[in-house]
Amino acid sequence: MASDALSEPDRLILEAGAGTRQLAPDELQQIAEYAAQAGFDPNAKARVGGRLRGIVWQGRILQGSEMLSPAEVHYLRHVVAVREWPLGTTLGEYLESIRQVIMSSNASLMVSQYGHHGWQLGVITPSGQWRGPDGGEFIMVEYRMTIGHWVTAYQFSGDIPQVAQRRDQKWLRRR
Repeated sequence: MASDALSEPDRLILEAGAGTRQLAPDELQQIAEYAAQAGFDPNAKARVGGRLRGIVWQGRILQGSEMLSPAEVHYLRHVVAVREWPLGTTLGEYLESIRQVIMSSNASLMVSQYGHHGWQLGVITPSGQWRGPDGGEFIMVEYRMTIGHWVTAYQFSGDIPQVAQRRDQKWLRRR
């Protein structure tokens, strides 16, 4: 991806990741606003997989080989199957909670590289009102620069997960 083709927020993520500059509070706000609007890729498909096989979704029983939108797969996995969000949370509410997490003034922001996917922005905030019966203390949302969309949103407790799989991790704001 050529740097002249990058959006301003993606350029800021890249510069912060490369360590070429420290971002100002208004630039962090710009990145957060941009990432909050990114959503899951509406044109992509994700495999339901074995963890969701047998769940009833939109009047049918899901098979592991079925393909749904990433938003649906993450919703079904984290809200319905694992019960990280409050019982009765709708798909729309799940997506809105992710936007709220990203825009929260209590959010910690970091950039890192994950696997072979390039730079991403990680946003972590306390789960608060969005903590479900089997949820964790924190919500983690990941925006991946190379695709311009969220790649996950889930709850966890304790240390930041998957640290061993990250490269070049840099905190932009830690709360």
